[in-house]
Amino acid sequence: MLFPWQSYAQAEKMQTSPALRDAQGNLFSWLELGQKIQSFACALHQQGVRENSGVALCGKNNLDLLLLYLASLQLGARVLGINPAFALEKVNDLFQQNQIQFFYCDDNATHLTPLKSSCQLIQDFGASEIFSLGVSMDFHRPATLTLTSGSTGLPKAVVHSLEGHLSNAQGVCQLMQFEAQSRYLLSLPLYHVSGQGIVWRWLLQGATLLFSTEDFYASLMQATHASLVPTQAQRFLQYLKKTESQERHTAHILLGGASIPVALTQALKAQGIQSYCGYGMTEMASTVFAKPADEKSGVGQALQGREYRLEKEEIQLKGAGLGLGYWQNGKITPFVNQDGYFPTKDKGCWQEGELHIIGRMDNQFISGGENIQPEEIERKILNFPRVKQVFVLPKNDLEFGQRPVAMIEFDEPFNPQIVNELKDWLGSHLEKFKHPVAYYPLDSETYRQQGSIKISRKLLQSALKQLIE
Repeated sequence: MLFPWQSYAQAEKMQTSPALRDAQGNLFSWLELGQKIQSFACALHQQGVRENSGVALCGKNNLDLLLLYLASLQLGARVLGINPAFALEKVNDLFQQNQIQFFYCDDNATHLTPLKSSCQLIQDFGASEIFSLGVSMDFHRPATLTLTSGSTGLPKAVVHSLEGHLSNAQGVCQLMQFEAQSRYLLSLPLYHVSGQGIVWRWLLQGATLLFSTEDFYASLMQATHASLVPTQAQRFLQYLKKTESQERHTAHILLGGASIPVALTQALKAQGIQSYCGYGMTEMASTVFAKPADEKSGVGQALQGREYRLEKEEIQLKGAGLGLGYWQNGKITPFVNQDGYFPTKDKGCWQEGELHIIGRMDNQFISGGENIQPEEIERKILNFPRVKQVFVLPKNDLEFGQRPVAMIEFDEPFNPQIVNELKDWLGSHLEKFKHPVAYYPLDSETYRQQGSIKISRKLLQSALKQLIE
């Protein structure tokens, strides 16, 4: 069986269709892209990459990184994505934990080149000779290793097969009306499951994938579809106000990775953009629940092929996209329970015909005998029109045990007046015992965990401790 890019390259009706536009604006047909992937696969084979080899790819999104990703899969290798912001020591430990023999790093990860003493550095991409490779597509073979955002120790690597990636993509494509003539911007990093989700939607439909130029939001204007975190969407709205006269093709935006304010989705709707509220997991190959955004705060229903249940408020998942397990000590360790469900450690409830995410079970704390779920308070605060982003954290308290405090980013510089306006507003929107007892400014870029698309609560907690002391 052929890989998707091989099928499109050989299909007479598809081979001349646009497959990809790189960051420099060069357009590649499926035939041209298939040839480039074959060339990269031959080069990797010449350097020793074989079936079941461990290949790590470290860098920001670029054409070479994507070609190496697909070429490695074509050879039957296991591909591990690495955040280029990771420290050398951490990457070395990850390589040992996941049996990596080959690695590539771009200009953003040159600090990792000392690892070539223990692993082979991939340097030559274009093969001097193109030859036939006898590896056929195996839907069930371990294909990708994607790191979870673990809060302690080394992150675990979730193993996915090609079947898992493609089956996850089916439901999302159906929801977002993503078809062969559509264009998806590669707006999230390939080392993150959401970035890979974009790639597999593109491959499933034989559509066009766009790389971002230096002007990310100008590139977004050229795409019909994109996946964004709320902060990116807010900045896109600001960009649209400055470029009202420019042509825009953006019609569908999948939002996730943080709480999604209704005001944000309504603002996108006013611009003629359909946004979608999504909920997903690395262990499920990306999006599991999603819906066209509306005035309700839920995440809709399970997409095609997914199954779920609530056990003592914990969301448990199985079905389309479920990973094979965690890669540990050279083998796959299943992460499902005896019923075949993955326990997410996320709390949820079913209201008005859709799933509502309450928050992480391990984020909850007790204040004066009352359970406090930070995400509940965050969602309320996000409804205040001047708030861009907020995180609620526990602060130790002699009388109550712990009390909630808020780190917050407004649409203007942090100041006492706007904090007082928010306090007054909360008086009629939130129970008194849940009100934050203190407010601190949030610089969202400072607290992203080593280049992650998500803000790290662990880093915020450390910063809060320093502010209090």
